[in-house]
Amino acid sequence: MQWDNETRLAVETALNESEVLGVRLGPCGGWCDLLLHVLALPEAGPIDPDTRRILRLTSPTQVKILLRADRMAASGYGPVIPLGNLDAVEEFFASLSWTGSMYGWKFLDDSSLTHDWPAETSLTIDIRPPAAAPHTLYWFNECGRDEAETKVGYCIEGTVAFESLAVLRADATPQPLSEFVFQGQNYWRALQRGDERLGVQAQRAAQSGAPSWRHNVRN
Repeated sequence: MQWDNETRLAVETALNESEVLGVRLGPCGGWCDLLLHVLALPEAGPIDPDTRRILRLTSPTQVKILLRADRMAASGYGPVIPLGNLDAVEEFFASLSWTGSMYGWKFLDDSSLTHDWPAETSLTIDIRPPAAAPHTLYWFNECGRDEAETKVGYCIEGTVAFESLAVLRADATPQPLSEFVFQGQNYWRALQRGDERLGVQAQRAAQSGAPSWRHNVRN
């Protein structure tokens, strides 16, 4: 991709209010995939019936993940919960009962997004020397699950240092980055102008039976 400030802002807009539901490393660490549900609206026609996307971050140098109990009191987040490997991360995502969306419009190349992180994270995977990765993506999911008849909230966050990015559909067919960012930007433009495709009933109809990365998760 051509990496400039305009493209970065467009990608961040397309990622706003997306859900991260998985993190997977490719063979030999060639890439890191984030499994997403995104907001996507074509120029004409209905809402995309399958909003699953794979954000493929190429040539990653480091993956960091931080898992803590969500803020339940004035004391803030709970202590760091260790994760032994990405299989443990997968097990955590698979155990969720509900999930949230990323917000804030800023996800790329901004070190301030992790300024409140503790010194030790839940999991750090060093893949190759850090000098090879010019970019960083920050993601998070405020989520939870039912434990012993109690609803327990968590915040799982992460960063990936990487070289470039691409977008795939759920069946691993490539989606042009220009199309991905257009559909994301178009969603927000349509929302502002009151597009009837984004009415409550229309969105419920679009979501009914829509494929999901995690069938046990509810919003």
